[in-house]
Amino acid sequence: MDSSNHPDINVLKRIRSLSEFSEDQLTSLSQKLEIESSGKKTCLIEFGCSENYSFYLLSGSCDAITRDERVLQFEGSKAGELKEIAKIRPSMYQVMTTAPVRYLKIYADQLTEFAQQVESDGAQMDVVEIEQSEEENALTIQMFQDLMSGNLQLPSLPSVAQQIQQAFADDAVNAESICTILQADPAITAKLIMISNSALYGGQAQIESLQQAVVRLGFETTRKQVLTYAVKELFQGKTSAMNSYMKDLWKHSQHVACLCRLMANHLQGFDLEQAQLAGLIHDLGEIAILQYAQDNKGLIDNPELLMHAVKKLRPQITGMLLNQWKFSTEFVTVGEECEDWFRNPDDQPDLCDLVLIAQYHALIGTPEMEQLPPISTLPAFAKLGMGDLGVEQIMEFLKRSRAEIEAIEAHLGAI
Repeated sequence: MDSSNHPDINVLKRIRSLSEFSEDQLTSLSQKLEIESSGKKTCLIEFGCSENYSFYLLSGSCDAITRDERVLQFEGSKAGELKEIAKIRPSMYQVMTTAPVRYLKIYADQLTEFAQQVESDGAQMDVVEIEQSEEENALTIQMFQDLMSGNLQLPSLPSVAQQIQQAFADDAVNAESICTILQADPAITAKLIMISNSALYGGQAQIESLQQAVVRLGFETTRKQVLTYAVKELFQGKTSAMNSYMKDLWKHSQHVACLCRLMANHLQGFDLEQAQLAGLIHDLGEIAILQYAQDNKGLIDNPELLMHAVKKLRPQITGMLLNQWKFSTEFVTVGEECEDWFRNPDDQPDLCDLVLIAQYHALIGTPEMEQLPPISTLPAFAKLGMGDLGVEQIMEFLKRSRAEIEAIEAHLGAI
């Protein structure tokens, strides 16, 4: 490889995730990157690859091939936005060249380190580098293979939630049909009546029947509350150690959901219930991994190894799980991309941007904070209209919103 073969900044400008950097910053970044070349019939990305980088095709052509031999074709271009290929890790595609190609790989840790250096105005920083051991890599590959072969079972959506999803999918929704489904589950019936009388939804009159609760909440809110209840039921383990993991995971998911609803209430274009549910489900893939770990004593007794597997596999498994449960594309994107800090697929903010920023704030004050890029460099932060705010101002906003947060927390705690 020619060590002087750095990308021109005009190439980097075509990558949407780099849009928040100035020309001078992009010039500096370009010196850290290399354009690579490969000939025809070369494998660029192996099926199951877990290396965390973004792949951009600059010229030539390639195919992305699934296990069942479905093929997506890609052509390089000198104009227009550069789209990332085979984004999710571990990769569900094998990428093969069909002509000589030139391409660019940008590693996530490269971009995070660069963003930290930009924020510090060139000051020297100690950037945490995480090296993967052979044992960690072997575990990730084994779990991925078990997932694809069916040996890693994805959790099933509880029956009442499945029926509600099906009713909405078939457009056969009315108060009577919803109540008929829900009455089969006394626990969720009681929860919905209680929720309809809560501070978030309660009116002057006390609700005493399921039908009244459904009418007060509305069909969509009822559906999302049923899904929220069903999701919470999954956060249970077989052992005390696993219950401890599940409890921490639920607490984190609840906190992110609370922040999502709070922000949605102060921003335009977001549905409160959808935002809250998205925050709750953003880490669902971790449940499947933890359930898998319950049958593997080596994992249960090695938290560091387990957390490595979670970090590597959670986005893809969450996406697969939400697809299986017939969640909309918006929710699937949340599961797959809510920790892709530099994601920027569109000029308008979306549900994943909201969850991403909520997730970021949930990590403030934790050890993981050291590994995050500065919030001011995140495209989602700017698109949500928060670009002029510093972390201190946001924390002050959260303090002022304490009463609202407590109401949301009480609602989620009652589910």
